[in-house]
Amino acid sequence: LSSWLIGRGWSVWKARKGAMLMFAVLVLPVIAVRFGPGIWTAVALIGLAGAAHQAWSANIFTTASDMFPKRTVSSVVGIGSMAGSVGGIIFPEIVGRILDNYKKVGDVQSGYGIIFLICGFAYLTAWVVMHLLTPKMQPVNLEARESEPVA
Repeated sequence: LSSWLIGRGWSVWKARKGAMLMFAVLVLPVIAVRFGPGIWTAVALIGLAGAAHQAWSANIFTTASDMFPKRTVSSVVGIGSMAGSVGGIIFPEIVGRILDNYKKVGDVQSGYGIIFLICGFAYLTAWVVMHLLTPKMQPVNLEARESEPVA
């Protein structure tokens, strides 16, 4: 999508952020999984969220290559992947605690509602953070930083 938008005259940053915002919005319906009429509705909503996740991932990796010099892209992606892995370690613990808490009060469905709410808003939250940290895409200039004396 972002390549198509760039081909239509959008700036690279506007196209990437616009596409990623759309993918973040496409994850939102996962919030409704627990309210669906049947299993296939849940499968469809989770499938849509999974597809949007993949599209988001493709764009976030490309964004790293847009912003950082070629020799640093693998390190930047590695650091981001490590942060994602740490989240993958922590989130199951959070899920377990939420479900244990709601199971004690006899309302596991509400626990799942909270989990799907977190999942649904995760990408919008990430998009807002990205927008706040990089309102304009400016490639990182490491040469200027390498010449500065280290304190």
